Amino acid sequence: MILIAHFVIDTLILIAIEYDLFKCCSKANKIPEPDTSLELDSDVVKEEVRVAATKTDVIRVFDFRKAYNTLLGEPFLAVERLSFGLDYGECFALLGVNGAGKSTMFKCLTADERPS
Repeated sequence: MILIAHFVIDTLILIAIEYDLFKCCSKANKIPEPDTSLELDSDVVKEEVRVAATKTDVIRVFDFRKAYNTLLGEPFLAVERLSFGLDYGECFALLGVNGAGKSTMFKCLTADERPS
């Protein structure tokens, strides 16, 4: 009986998590404001300007951000101001340290996560 009760309760919790039913309980549903104090490399600025001006890229990501809401605190900002564009035949890779947001960005591109 205990195993059946655990199965039912755990299944209900899993469904609630998958459909974001705990969103109402979160104190931090607000996405933080963009950080305007970021110092960007000149190559990053050039790519951002190029992507903003070009509309013909096959894949175009402009000013991408992703924030995760936490249950008890401020939202966690995983990615801030990511921009790039890809055309047919281009080879592309994201480079960065651990925790830079590479996997998060690809999860959002493949619709595993929702971008903020």
